[in-house]
Amino acid sequence: MSYFLLEENTKTLLPDEAHHIIKVLRMKIGDIIEATDGQGNVYKGQISSTEPFGIDILSNTHLESPKIRIRVIISAIKIPLLELIIQKLTEIGIDEIIITHTDFSQISLKNIIPKWERFKTIILTACKQSERVYFPEIRIQSLSEIVYSSDSLNIIGNTQYTIRDTIPITHLNIQEVSSINLFIGPEGGFSEQEYTRLIENHQYIPIQLTPHILRSETAAIVGGGIIKMLSTV
Repeated sequence: MSYFLLEENTKTLLPDEAHHIIKVLRMKIGDIIEATDGQGNVYKGQISSTEPFGIDILSNTHLESPKIRIRVIISAIKIPLLELIIQKLTEIGIDEIIITHTDFSQISLKNIIPKWERFKTIILTACKQSERVYFPEIRIQSLSEIVYSSDSLNIIGNTQYTIRDTIPITHLNIQEVSSINLFIGPEGGFSEQEYTRLIENHQYIPIQLTPHILRSETAAIVGGGIIKMLSTV
C-alpha cells in the first residue's frame, strides 16, 4: 500500500487522506497505516478515532536523502505538457522542478503562476503513487531569479549553436558532484544569444540525450530519468 500523506508541521493526515482511509478503504480503529511528511520520514501509525479522524504515531523511520540533488529547468510550454512533465519527473525522483521563460517560450509565466496549486496537487498524487518520502520542490522563476551553486554540474541539450563536440548524457561523470541542473528548452529551442549566455555564464555542458530529436516534454522526462539512474549507480 502506498504511503499516506502527512502535513509536515502538524503531523496530521491531509483531509483527503482521512476521507480515503475511512470512506474508500473502510479502515477501522486499530488498523495500522504508514505515512510520510515528504521530508524523508516514514511514520507508522494506528487509527485511534474516525469521527474526527485521528492516529497515534507508533514509530518514525528517517530515510537518507539522495546524495546528488537533481534539478530540471524547463522553459514554459503548454500547460497540459507541463503537468505531464511535473507528474513524471516526480515519479522518477527529481528533487526540484523550475519553470522559466526563454525567448521562444510558448506561454508567459504570469499565465502559469495561477496553476501553481494545481502543480502541487499533481506532485502530491505522484509522490503517493511512487512512494516518495522526499517531495520535490517546484518553482516558477525568471532566468535571472534562478540561483546556481558553485559546484553544480549544468547540462543542456545540443543545438545548432553548439560550437564544441557533445557527449552522450550516459558518458557524464557525475560521481563527484553534489547537484545537477538539466535545462530543457521549448519547442522552438533556444535563441542563439540565450544559449550562448547559458554556456558562458553558468558553464552549461552541451550533451546528447538520444540520437534523435525529442519534443520538450520527452526530453525532460528522458533526461531526468537517465540522470536519476546514473546518480544511483
